[in-house]
Amino acid sequence: MKRDNLNKFNITNEITDNLGIPRVYSEQIINSILSLIIEGLKRDHIVKINGFGTFKLRRKKSRIGRNPKNGKEYLISDRNVVTFYPSNKVKLFINDK
Repeated sequence: MKRDNLNKFNITNEITDNLGIPRVYSEQIINSILSLIIEGLKRDHIVKINGFGTFKLRRKKSRIGRNPKNGKEYLISDRNVVTFYPSNKVKLFINDK
C-alpha cells in the first residue's frame, strides 16, 4: 500500500488552487517558508510557529550502533537532528477534540 505523503509538489498545487496564483509564485512561497525555517534553525537552533509547533535543533552524541542483519557494530558519528513539537492546538486537532 502506497502512502500519500505531503511533499513540496502537493503543497505548491494546493497554494495554486486555493489562491488562484501562478504555480511559479506558489513555489516561491513554499521555498521562502522552508528557507526561513532552515535559516532560523541554523542561527537560533529553534523556530516557533504560533498555533503550529516548534522545530528544535539538537546535537546527538556519537555512539556505537549495530547492524540488525549481521550484528556487526559500527560508529554512528555525532550529528545535528531536527525535532518537532506540535502546539496544543495541533495536538487537539489530530486527536479530534
